[in-house]
Amino acid sequence: MRLPVATAPALRMLRARSLWLALAGWTLLAVAAALSARSSDAQLGASHVLLGVFGRVVLPLMTYAIVGAAIGPRSLRASVAPLVAFGASPIAAGTGVIAVAAIASAACGAALAATVAAIAHGPGDPARAFDAAASAYAAGFGGAAYAALFALGAAFGRRGGGRAAFLFADALLGAQTGAAALLVPRGHLRNLLGGAPPMNLPEPASAVALALLAIAFTALALRRVRR
Repeated sequence: MRLPVATAPALRMLRARSLWLALAGWTLLAVAAALSARSSDAQLGASHVLLGVFGRVVLPLMTYAIVGAAIGPRSLRASVAPLVAFGASPIAAGTGVIAVAAIASAACGAALAATVAAIAHGPGDPARAFDAAASAYAAGFGGAAYAALFALGAAFGRRGGGRAAFLFADALLGAQTGAAALLVPRGHLRNLLGGAPPMNLPEPASAVALALLAIAFTALALRRVRR
């Protein structure tokens, strides 16, 4: 990935005031939920918050905002068009956007998950340091997979409106524990955070599945950009 194709989406993110407001808002919500769990002396405070507010709401919507800022107010193809006009290939330009969004989503998700686990830690949760590390690992994989999913969604529609449809599909399919949940990040993220697994998959299999989903969504998004 050449520097210019990564710089353009990174600068869009840094300059997007709406993104910083969204990140602040979702962070405050997650931390408030963690503090509430801590004050109530919940036995499984960290698990409750990670599987609830964080996993179901904060991580998907935080990643949604990050991808939206990296791509801008247009479709993925329109977003990379200026770079293509200056000689970059559509594949390189699209890869740059998705990679920057995925790295930012994984980093933000991992940091916030570790913070939530540390704050909300209850007597029944695993050791605090281990739980924070495991939560960061799960959210990192989940954030990267969500970024690729929403980038694929942004490849549909003149203004990337497919992102909203894919967000809804993830919420609908991922809430199940059957085969449909294998196709979206939510079910695998829930498994890694200690919740019900899709199709009784072991946790390592869900980590692999999230990596494969990220690759597959990215490949499909780049195929749309190349057309």
